[in-house]
Amino acid sequence: MRNHLRSTLICIALLQGALYSAKSYAADFPGSRNSSPVYSAPGTAANWQGLYLGLNTHYGWGKANGASLDGFGIGGHVGYNFQSGPGVFGVEADLGYTGIDYRGFADAFRQKWLGSGRLRAGYAFERFLPFVTGGFAYTNGTLKTATGKDSQGHMGYVIGVGVEAMLTDRVSARVEFLHYGFGRENYAVPAVRRTGVQDNLLRFGMSYKF
Repeated sequence: MRNHLRSTLICIALLQGALYSAKSYAADFPGSRNSSPVYSAPGTAANWQGLYLGLNTHYGWGKANGASLDGFGIGGHVGYNFQSGPGVFGVEADLGYTGIDYRGFADAFRQKWLGSGRLRAGYAFERFLPFVTGGFAYTNGTLKTATGKDSQGHMGYVIGVGVEAMLTDRVSARVEFLHYGFGRENYAVPAVRRTGVQDNLLRFGMSYKF
């Protein structure tokens, strides 16, 4: 439990750090109140609207029937933002290959794929966008014991928060924290084990807007 608490505190610290860095970065752009008058110049408002594609990497941890899980993974995402003034709303889908697992003396559990379809909503401070997100999620699990092996798919939900900053008019970087809850499924190994999964992800990503 101490390890999970420590991981959560690390996530909070990283999100706060990203928030501070993004604000500092945004303050250096033309038109910012903190910009030097010598270098300030008329600029256009940041445009978040449009289709984007990206890549991401994550560290995940969680539980499956009381056993602790953790691991790293990579993936991709695609989405579309709509913008009305500072309000930014959008949809996003992602799919990743993950190594979240545990290995015990008598059994092992492994998640291989992790995906979601989500809504996003944020408030743009020019090139800086804090946001919330939520939707449905999917993962597959493989349970292996001394007597058998079985794989099942799990459907569930995902909610999260994040911050994103425009590095250029086309390229942006983000950090987000996501929590997943998945329903229980029956694994025949050969005796039936009813297994549920919960995951937490700290994910970093880069996107390109078309």
